[in-house]
Amino acid sequence: MVVIDYIKEYVAHVRLFSRNARFYLGGTFFMGYATATLWMLYNLYLRQLGFSEGDMGNVLFFQGLGTTLAALPAAVAIDYLRLKKVMIAASLVNALAFVLLTFITEIRLLYAIAMFAGAGWTVHFVIASPFFMRSSSPSERTHLFSVNYALDWTAGLLGALIGGFIPKILATQGLPLVSGYRIGLLLGAVMTLSSAFFYLKIDTPKPMKVGRVDWRKYVSLKNRSFLPKLCLPQFLIGLGAGLVIPFLNIYFAGRFALDSAAIGKIFSVGQIFTVIGFLAGPVLTKKMGLIRVVAISQMASIPFFLVLAFSYQLPPVILAFWFRGSLMNMSWPLFNNFAMEIIEPDQHAGVNSLLMLSWNGSWMFSTLIGGQLIEHFGFVPVMLTTIFIYATVSILLLLIFKKDLNVGIKKVA
Repeated sequence: MVVIDYIKEYVAHVRLFSRNARFYLGGTFFMGYATATLWMLYNLYLRQLGFSEGDMGNVLFFQGLGTTLAALPAAVAIDYLRLKKVMIAASLVNALAFVLLTFITEIRLLYAIAMFAGAGWTVHFVIASPFFMRSSSPSERTHLFSVNYALDWTAGLLGALIGGFIPKILATQGLPLVSGYRIGLLLGAVMTLSSAFFYLKIDTPKPMKVGRVDWRKYVSLKNRSFLPKLCLPQFLIGLGAGLVIPFLNIYFAGRFALDSAAIGKIFSVGQIFTVIGFLAGPVLTKKMGLIRVVAISQMASIPFFLVLAFSYQLPPVILAFWFRGSLMNMSWPLFNNFAMEIIEPDQHAGVNSLLMLSWNGSWMFSTLIGGQLIEHFGFVPVMLTTIFIYATVSILLLLIFKKDLNVGIKKVA
């Protein structure tokens, strides 16, 4: 009965989503599919071509560099340009980057292309939070943030599953494995391009701002001491995640000798677990508050991460992978929602870009280091480092925002 009431409540909130928000969610689905395809296949593809984990880390570094460099311009774009045009341009850049990453194998060119791919991907996610704040009311806003992430990861389920099976199926038909990877990646390019159809439908009003850009407003708050408090947790989480998360497909391939189809199955079920976490977030938040849920979910993921580090038995590792991802990723939309709620509306775009800049800036460098460390020392010491960082962040959140622990709690009259 409780589950039925929960579903009814969720449906009631979803029905409140505006027309613009629904079209944006449509674009999220196709972007999510494409992103998961790249995440699932590209390291395996580079491995098949003979590149090392260090090379993969370098490619991820430049992808993160593109993300970092594009974060602030994307925030400016949503204020000074029509969102529809910005999103369509980003879709085209992403699709082209997918195609070039698929066929170019010269490593230095891959670095440049990865930068453009990171930049195009950033636009969608920098724009999301301020766009949702402008396209929703407080009553459905937390659900909108969570549904956006849940839809992204649901599409990622399909991207991981289909992307993983394509190389295997084509290999049984006599096609080289490299060609199978390329076809899977090209399907990701098609899906990225498809997102532009939904962005075309968004009815964007005239830009909020005109005239000369005041860049200072995008890197500061009226309460300046608050901005570092918001950015520090994101910086640390990005630092820990970049060390190991982008290499988990290589982890399964190396430690357990799994092929892309088997890894795709594991990743796709992991997406389901993560979606459940996203959808559960708003329910927990109403009783515990946004920050408490973020900190507790991150801390609860640590025992599962320890299993990944030390176990060489596949079944418990798979379960740990699923639960770790669900708990850790639950915090993403909740922390973004928290940040948007406690800052001034005219600074939503700028602060959201700085949050992404904090995460991606540290992630960028840690992927560079992580690839080298994994190549020379294996996964265990790198995973332990990430675990320590995650535990530190969870404690810091409760200390830094102790006065805001009740934000998100909804009292029943």
